[in-house]
Amino acid sequence: MHRAFIRWPKRLAAATGLVLAVGLAVVPAQADSKPSTHHPSSTGTLGRGAAPGGPVTPEQVIARARHWVRQDVPYSQSHAWKDAATGGHYRQDCSGFVSMAWQLKSSLTTRSLPSVANRLSSFSQLEAGDALNYPAAHALLFGGWTDRAKGDFVYYSESRSGRPARKDSANIHDSRIAGHPRTVYVPMRYKKLVTTTPPAKPAPAPPKRPVRSSPSAPAAPVSAKPAPTPAPTKRPARSFPSASATPPAPATPLSADGTGTSFAATAHRLYAISPDRSGVYEYTDGGPWRKVRGSTGRIYTSGSTLYATDLRGGDIHRYDRAHNTWKRVGGPGAEFAATAKRLYAISPDRSGVYEYTDGGPWRKVRGSTGRIYTSGSTLYATDLRGGDIHRYDRAHNTWKRVSGPGADFAATRTRLYGASPDHSGVYAYTGTSDIWHRVGGPLAP
Repeated sequence: MHRAFIRWPKRLAAATGLVLAVGLAVVPAQADSKPSTHHPSSTGTLGRGAAPGGPVTPEQVIARARHWVRQDVPYSQSHAWKDAATGGHYRQDCSGFVSMAWQLKSSLTTRSLPSVANRLSSFSQLEAGDALNYPAAHALLFGGWTDRAKGDFVYYSESRSGRPARKDSANIHDSRIAGHPRTVYVPMRYKKLVTTTPPAKPAPAPPKRPVRSSPSAPAAPVSAKPAPTPAPTKRPARSFPSASATPPAPATPLSADGTGTSFAATAHRLYAISPDRSGVYEYTDGGPWRKVRGSTGRIYTSGSTLYATDLRGGDIHRYDRAHNTWKRVGGPGAEFAATAKRLYAISPDRSGVYEYTDGGPWRKVRGSTGRIYTSGSTLYATDLRGGDIHRYDRAHNTWKRVSGPGADFAATRTRLYGASPDHSGVYAYTGTSDIWHRVGGPLAP
């Protein structure tokens, strides 16, 4: 069932269409959901003419996946969703969802999906229309990169009983994706996935140089031989340092094109993870980049503190800059965010939000949660189901609903901003529930 549409600009959330992407904890289904009451007649044609078992483009794959999300197709390991346009039926579980999106002739399982796909050498090769497959338990459809440099992406899946087809987000460096360890997934591409990118047009040929004629000699083409280089003018001797005496360039986390994998800032310093994630570097205005940590998965900052997760395992550590040391403060989490004095984390299965104050134990402050956002002193969290966003009142240990779902949120010291679900605009929260003012947009989807 779709929610009623909430008019803009006073409301941030429209309930139809795509809402805030959140991660899902995946558990083995104990009982199938009820069979769907929907009977669409267009699922097959949403592939724009793709024939079952034939070549399919990434655009066709994503169009079919989005259709199940819009229709709230419920999860089921025993029921099938009829594809009236092709006459086929697709099982309403994770591998059936991928089979439907790829428009296979029948629903495969997580163990048989590899028979129609080629394994990719790394997660970084994934593109829209590919899949991540855990042969023993789960499969999901890769929807595309939202920030390739940082590793952020979206995916579509049927995840578990009681939850319909969803669009969610994750990062390839997270310790867990959709409730399972990242390391168990195999990235793969359907063998009949084809691109529709038109061939590049050849550059226009340069205009022919006119041939001049001479009354005393026949016309001749211009010689391709370059003109002789004039002898250099002798200059007074000057002293320059030799190449061997040139000091080496300072360490930098940037690649040759000036990009880094991930950046985060405190009040006075900028931090970055190198493109190969082999180290974390610190930049203070006017000085060179300085390496402060080895291989790292992700970094988070508050007003004055840097946190970093292990590339393998996902444990999180706090940086003591005065002593140039790191202290482990917790194990892996689905997501972290920091305020000026506290660190917050969503548990790997997204069943709760926990608070860490330096020197103390982790304390649970909220139940199941989709995403968390922080400002200088405030924590915001979205519901795992529905995506409504709430503000934490730490003094009273209570939560206040701020608004419905949005495509994304960001907070400053005094303002909360949100992007509408359809990316048509950016809105600022006024302090009154559901009342927002438009400040910009539209955004790229």
